[in-house]
Amino acid sequence: MHACLSSSGRLALSAAVLVFCFGAAIAAGPGGQIRGGEWGFAGEAEPNARYIQFSGGGRVFGFGGCNRFSGTFSVAGETLAIGPLVATRRACPDDVMQRETEFFRILESTRSGAASRLELVLRAEDGSTLATLQRRDAD
Repeated sequence: MHACLSSSGRLALSAAVLVFCFGAAIAAGPGGQIRGGEWGFAGEAEPNARYIQFSGGGRVFGFGGCNRFSGTFSVAGETLAIGPLVATRRACPDDVMQRETEFFRILESTRSGAASRLELVLRAEDGSTLATLQRRDAD
């Protein structure tokens, strides 16, 4: 088939293949890279280290620093939406509760993301960075 195409035909076919491959990479978005791992803030130590874990079926689980939470997420291209979230109702010191509330706000404000093997950047609707999380369970 390749031999039957003119040089302009081969060029058009090559461009179409590049567009298809690039489009597929964008469509994959952060979803494939984020599932399964625990993502948290660098430098946070137990027992109040916050994290989120993305699992199959569009579910998230995690720990806000005081309470466990769960909810949903969806990925379409680079769009990443998290929430609504539900959490247990344990009380903790004010500073821990404030950090937890901020974490939940960040997660539910996320509208896009970019992921690598070790880093997940959560972005707001305007594209500003809400948080940069690190994979906690990287081998």
